Amino acid sequence: MKKINLFITVLLLSFLNSCNNQLDSDFLTVKTAIDNQNRAYEDLYNNKQVQKLAELHTINAIVMPPNSKMVKGREEIMNMLNDEVQLGEQDIKFETLELIVSNDIAYETGLYNLNVKPKDGEPFNDKGKYIVIWKKDSDSQWLLEKDIWNSDLPVKKN
Repeated sequence: MKKINLFITVLLLSFLNSCNNQLDSDFLTVKTAIDNQNRAYEDLYNNKQVQKLAELHTINAIVMPPNSKMVKGREEIMNMLNDEVQLGEQDIKFETLELIVSNDIAYETGLYNLNVKPKDGEPFNDKGKYIVIWKKDSDSQWLLEKDIWNSDLPVKKN
């Protein structure tokens, strides 16, 4: 009887371990996909490819820029991004601090660093934080569903 209990215990532990390994593997797959999307976003933004950049968002995505109204849908997001990249040469980088995955939704918290060399004016840097909700589409591609960010820099006084 003791041998049967030991066998069942070992079998159960082995099963639980394999489930945990599967969860770890699934998380790493999602993390890699989202990291790749962030690198694509950086590249497309820095190279002013706003149409492809907008395609990293879901059709009905919502972007909530600081000190501005909500922007809804790919077309409006593309217009907003076009206005942003027209400021001049830009270099944006993202750093993921936390990623939580639940089925077809992922929640990312991170930091951004943006360097801008305006066409007219002095270069400047903006650093801040963001939260993105990612959604896996029917093609198993992770796309931005909701995006909000704000600067760590103090508000300039008039």
